[in-house]
Amino acid sequence: ASISLAEARALIEGAIAYARDVKLSMAVVVVDVAGNVVSADRMDGAALQNIRFAEGKAFAAALYRQTTDELAALYKTRPDRYFGILNMYPGKIYLVGGGLPLAIEGRLVGGIGVAGLPEGIDEKSAHAGIAAWMTLRTTM
Repeated sequence: ASISLAEARALIEGAIAYARDVKLSMAVVVVDVAGNVVSADRMDGAALQNIRFAEGKAFAAALYRQTTDELAALYKTRPDRYFGILNMYPGKIYLVGGGLPLAIEGRLVGGIGVAGLPEGIDEKSAHAGIAAWMTLRTTM
C-alpha cells in the first residue's frame, strides 16, 4: 500500500488548518513507506529549517513505526539505541516530537512530520492532519 498525493495533501491541509487555528506557523512533510517525500509545505512565517526538521521526523516515524516522541524518550531509557539511530542515519532523522507513522488497517503506508510549533503542539497538528486524512478516506 502506498500513500497518494491526494492523501498527502489532505494530511498537510489538516495539519496546516490546526496551526492556523492556534495562530502559529510550521512546516509539514508526508513521506511514503520507504521514507521518500510525497508532499511538503512550509507556512508563511515558518523558519526555513523547519521543512528539514519535519522531513526528519516523518522519515523516523515511517522507518521505526513509532512516534518521534516515543523515539526521543530513548535518550533517557536507552541512550545506546537513541544514539545508534542518529548515527545510522546522520542528517536524515530528527528525534523530537511531531512525527507520526501512518497506517491503514494496521499496515504502514508512511509518516507525517510537523516542525516549528511549541513542544507538544507539533504532534497535535500532525494528529489533526491524520483526522483530515481519515475523513478523506471515508469518501474514497
